[in-house]
Amino acid sequence: MKKLIPLFVLATFVFTGCKTTYMTNSTNVSNQKKNYKKILVVYREGDMTGRIAFENQIVSDLGAQGVSAVSSIKIIKTDSFEKELSEAELDQLVESLLSAGYTGVLVTNLLDESQYTQVTPGNTYAGYGGMYGGFGSYYGMYPMTYREPDRVTTGIEYILESVLFDITDKDGENLQWVGRFSVKNPTDLQKTVTKYSEELVTELMAKSISN
Repeated sequence: MKKLIPLFVLATFVFTGCKTTYMTNSTNVSNQKKNYKKILVVYREGDMTGRIAFENQIVSDLGAQGVSAVSSIKIIKTDSFEKELSEAELDQLVESLLSAGYTGVLVTNLLDESQYTQVTPGNTYAGYGGMYGGFGSYYGMYPMTYREPDRVTTGIEYILESVLFDITDKDGENLQWVGRFSVKNPTDLQKTVTKYSEELVTELMAKSISN
């Protein structure tokens, strides 16, 4: 006997969805919010296109919150990311930034890139009501069960970390805030950058930056 799928089951298939979030962890290390005169935004990535898009978006989003921020493109060369700076070179960099009016530095690093496989178990739905007729057809119709198959998703997962420093604090630990992000299978650079920056800036304004 052919069994029809009730409308409420179709609606479940069509409208079921979840909101994706990149941020997986956020820690205000300093346990306080600070006002920054000017923040240097650094994305430590060798690809210039990605770096420009990423830094410019964060600068724009921080600016929309009344926070002065500048991309590091003209200050730090991309090829310098490939070498480890000495303590003297780091001190010199900090001094030059302080002289230029910077009080904070926001650095983002790509920590890991790996393949992933995610299995989402299917569900079993039971349908009732809305189908009437003769005794035989009604009695033979129930119970109606529908099995949604498991969904297997594969792709690339990128783990990134964004860290905020207060470079005016030379004596103590100047680490202020740390956030971890997981970006799975991105297909559009600008959409990914926009979402990442939105979550990052929202969290910074809520926990670490005052204006």
